[in-house]
Amino acid sequence: MDQEKALAVLKQGMNTEFWGMRFYKRAVARTKSEDGKRVFKSLVEEESQHLDVLRGQYAAISGQTKWVSLEEARALADSVDTKDIFPQADQAKTMIPASATDEEALKLALDFEQRGYDMYDRDAKEATSPEEKALWEFLAKAENAHFTYLQKTLDFLSTNGTWYYDDRELPIFYN
Repeated sequence: MDQEKALAVLKQGMNTEFWGMRFYKRAVARTKSEDGKRVFKSLVEEESQHLDVLRGQYAAISGQTKWVSLEEARALADSVDTKDIFPQADQAKTMIPASATDEEALKLALDFEQRGYDMYDRDAKEATSPEEKALWEFLAKAENAHFTYLQKTLDFLSTNGTWYYDDRELPIFYN
């Protein structure tokens, strides 16, 4: 993949992760349940980590014109300011309607994660280097994990009125 196309694909990925962070920050503010807030806060943190990996890859491609490992990308992350790439980042509009319930916010999040997974899965299949393929597969796997986590949370909230999270102790017969 040439440098121009690689940078465009990385920008698309950064845009996805950036909007994911904004979405989940908004979900934290809109969610009534403290457990729900905890779910969305954890997703804000994960999206931020994914954005760092993409920022580092962007720095590598911009400077060296080659893909680097995930570890090298993380180390390069601070050399790229997302606002330099997306100047209007602070002007993003609300993605979750003010009237949305916790369940509606989860459904919006599921759709967002599905679209992210589809994009990263496609990019992994089109990758031309092992480092590039590893990046997209890492992100696709993370989006899939987010989707699964959100689906379990929605299922649990919809049936029992309680938020689901993995570190909760459950009786043995519940598993």
